[in-house]
Amino acid sequence: MDPYLSWKYIYRQSKDRPWEQRNDPIMVGDLPLKRKDYFLRVLNAENPPPPERRWFSPHFAAAKDLENLQVLLHLEGQETEAVILGGSRTPFLEAIRANWEQFARAQANNQLEDFTISNMTLPPAPFFRNQIVPILQNDTLMRLDLIDCDLGSSELYGVAEILKKCPTLTSLCLKENQIENVTDANVLSSAMAKHKGLFFVDLSSCGLGGNDEILSVILKGCKKLNGLDLSGNEFGSKSVAIIAKFLSTHKTITILNLGGSGFDDESATSLNKAVEKNKTLTELSLASTKITLSTSIQRSLVLNDKLLHIDLSRNSLGANGAKYIAKHLKKNPPLSILSLRGCSLPSKSAEGLCNALKRNTNLAHLDLNCNNFNDRSVPFFADALRNNSTLLSFHMSGNSIMVKSGRKDLIQLALCDPTSLQSIAESNHTCLVTLNNGKNGNFHTNEDKFRSINALENEGRKIRYKVIAALFTLKTIEFNPREFQHIPLELMPRLLELVQLQMGYGKYGREVWKAPVRAKGSNPRLTRVYE
Repeated sequence: MDPYLSWKYIYRQSKDRPWEQRNDPIMVGDLPLKRKDYFLRVLNAENPPPPERRWFSPHFAAAKDLENLQVLLHLEGQETEAVILGGSRTPFLEAIRANWEQFARAQANNQLEDFTISNMTLPPAPFFRNQIVPILQNDTLMRLDLIDCDLGSSELYGVAEILKKCPTLTSLCLKENQIENVTDANVLSSAMAKHKGLFFVDLSSCGLGGNDEILSVILKGCKKLNGLDLSGNEFGSKSVAIIAKFLSTHKTITILNLGGSGFDDESATSLNKAVEKNKTLTELSLASTKITLSTSIQRSLVLNDKLLHIDLSRNSLGANGAKYIAKHLKKNPPLSILSLRGCSLPSKSAEGLCNALKRNTNLAHLDLNCNNFNDRSVPFFADALRNNSTLLSFHMSGNSIMVKSGRKDLIQLALCDPTSLQSIAESNHTCLVTLNNGKNGNFHTNEDKFRSINALENEGRKIRYKVIAALFTLKTIEFNPREFQHIPLELMPRLLELVQLQMGYGKYGREVWKAPVRAKGSNPRLTRVYE
């Protein structure tokens, strides 16, 4: 098979069905579409991605061959509210021109709200402008994503035409399409500036760092935006100065992503002044910018009392950077989301960070994935989680914390301390802890199960489930009848009922805990009180 034909699955949206695998087989002509080739997912305003994952792109699963693509193009021509085509960066092939044309014709009757083409080279101009643009010029389209599609002048003019005649559009993504001349930039910028409802624009990896004139023209069209992604453009200090000037006078922007550029002190200085002048910016991503927090100007840029979301991922912060971050967190700034993924934080920095977390009451999401924490840091993190009730998500995947020792200890000490009933009640019942992205090791740690329990809304149900889990799964609580002498008599029936239950059996706790496979004839209900 031609190696270029490693196409990716094409997704469809459904407003009334969850992201699931379709069960019924599909036939289009004589071509069968297997169940595993077709999926459904919800992509609407009521189910946005978690805020702490804002800067991460969705992943697509790989498809098989050209025949599948032809079938899926046909399916996307059916009645739908969203079209999401994902490819594997394959050049256009003349063999599927007719399928593209049929696909475009079929969209004429759809009231599309979401249109996405990712990593697929479009048919040569003027296909997009003549056949795709007319179907998108409506009063329903809210999101347009054209990612890595080799857009040329004709396609960019087409995007401008969509902006002019589509007042409902709120999000535009042109990621990884090169904007190579000032004329194209002017056309796009003018259309964005005149649009009254555009909220967010993604121009990441569009080659804007290599031409300051094009960058200046583009920024003129971004003055009404609330969010702007310029990551991956490899800006130099002069380009950063242009962005800083734009930011200092912008009156609506709240989200700015400048990741992927090398920041020196000159860049940090100009941007820091702009952040101080700007009164609306709350979310700033400086991932992969070589920031180390070693200078006061770098610390002033990101460790301030204005920003609510800071992404410093993939910067070599090390122990010194961790020290400054811990000092900042101790002051309890309004910071709500902090991403320190892949920042070379050593295990010895855990104590300082955890002491800060115990005092902080504002931080809700913390990402420490892919650092150098090991089992020696576990007691500090467990103590921090037990003494923090505001942290909602805590990510620690990709560290050197062992499954049967460190990870298991962290889950039990922090989320369900089985030493006693009182210790369980005093455990953390609010934070969703991820140590391995739900992959290997859950059999030993029950990490995914405790994460599901903490995601429940009812506090009493959380504690009840954890007590039962400690009785029959962790098996470390030993009942002593003398310990019950101070329990009010009216509570004894509830206690006796509690010890007769087991997570996952008899439909009890099935929403968070799947019953393990047991030997035939075995009785999962242990009558410990009577033993």
